[in-house]
Amino acid sequence: MRKIVLFLLCLILIIPNSIAYANSHKNNEEEIIKNVIESFYNTQYDAYLQMEYKDITPYLDMTKIQNQNKVIALKNLTARRKYIYQKGYCYIEKRRFPLEFNYKAIDINGNQASVILEIKLDGQNAYPPFICGGENIFKLIKMEDGWKITEHDYEDLSFYEISKEKLIREFQPKELAEMIDQEFSPDSKKVYKNFNDVELKSNVGILSLPAVNHYYSTSRAVEYANKYVYNRNTKFYDATAGGGDCTNFASQVLWYGFGANDTTNDILNKVMMVPGSYEEGWYAGPGGGSKNWESVEAFWSYMTNYKSIDTPGPRVVVVDSVNSLDNGGIMQIDFSNDGRFEHTAILVDKTTLKFAQHTPNTYRYYQEYTGAKRYFNPYYFREIE
Repeated sequence: MRKIVLFLLCLILIIPNSIAYANSHKNNEEEIIKNVIESFYNTQYDAYLQMEYKDITPYLDMTKIQNQNKVIALKNLTARRKYIYQKGYCYIEKRRFPLEFNYKAIDINGNQASVILEIKLDGQNAYPPFICGGENIFKLIKMEDGWKITEHDYEDLSFYEISKEKLIREFQPKELAEMIDQEFSPDSKKVYKNFNDVELKSNVGILSLPAVNHYYSTSRAVEYANKYVYNRNTKFYDATAGGGDCTNFASQVLWYGFGANDTTNDILNKVMMVPGSYEEGWYAGPGGGSKNWESVEAFWSYMTNYKSIDTPGPRVVVVDSVNSLDNGGIMQIDFSNDGRFEHTAILVDKTTLKFAQHTPNTYRYYQEYTGAKRYFNPYYFREIE
C-alpha cells in the first residue's frame, strides 16, 4: 500500500512538470516559426528597398519549385527596380510601410507545421508584391538546421511567383535592360483611336442617329477606384471565384468615370452600359456581367475595336507606353510574356505610377508589374438617343 501511495505521489509531481515542459517546448517552437516567417518577409523588404537581392534561402525548403521561384522573382524585382531608378524612368518607392502580423493558427505535428497568418496593411499605401494583405497560409518542415517554409498560399501568388509547378525565368541584366528601355520608349505605331473624329462634331449629318457623348472624368474614375480598391462595391457581383475580379473592377471604374451614378437604380437601368447578349454587350449588375465587362481579353477587344458612329458604347485611345497613360487609364499585363494577358489595373496616381486593382484588392507601383503590357485611355461614352 505504501508503494502505491509513493507511486501516486510521484505521478502527481511528474505529470504537471511534464505538461509544463511540453507546453513550454510548444511555445518555443511556435516563436521560432514566427521568427522564420517574419524574417522571411523582412529580408525581402530590405532587398526591395535597397534594390539588391538578399539571400532568403535560409528560410525556404529549396527542393520546392515555388521557393526557387520566390528567389528568382525577388532577383528579377530588385534588378528591375534598380535599373528603372538608375535610368530615372519613373518614381521608385523607398519607404517601408508597417505590417501587422496576426497569427490565427499554428499547428505543429512532429516535424511538420501549418500556419494561418493574417497580414494587415496600412491604408492607401502600395506594398511590394511579395506582401499580400489578408490570409497567408504557410506549411513548414523542421530540418537539421531549423524550420523551413515548404509552401505558401496567398492571393497574389500567380502574379508574383507565377507558378508552384513550373520554374520561372531569371532575366539576365542586358535582357532586362532592353525590356525596360522598350517599355518606356514611345512607339507611334501602337497609338490609335477606336472611333472616327467626325463623332466629336456637334452636327454629324442627317445620316447618323442622334447621340450624346459623355466625356470621361479622370477624377471620378480615380475617386471610385480609391473608394473600392480594398472593399468591393457590393451593389455589383463579385467575380473573384470565377477567375478574378480585376476586369469587373476596371469596368466599374470606367462606368462611373463616364458619368453613371453609384446607385442600384443606375446599375439596374444599365446607365452608361451597353445592353445586349452576354457575348456582345457591356453591362453588369448584382447577378453577374457580360463577357466584355469581366474577361481580360474580351474587355480589351471590346474597348479597343473600331466602333462606327451609330454604335453605342465607350470610345478609347490606345497609347504606346505608361508615360502616355492618364489617371483613370487602363493597363493590362501578360505576366509570362506568352501573348496571353491575364490582368487589368487602373492608374490612380500618374506622378508615382500607382495602380489600383482587384484580385488581390490592393495598390501596386508600375515597376512591380513584370511582363508585357498594353494601355488605353478612356475618352467618352457615346449614347445613342
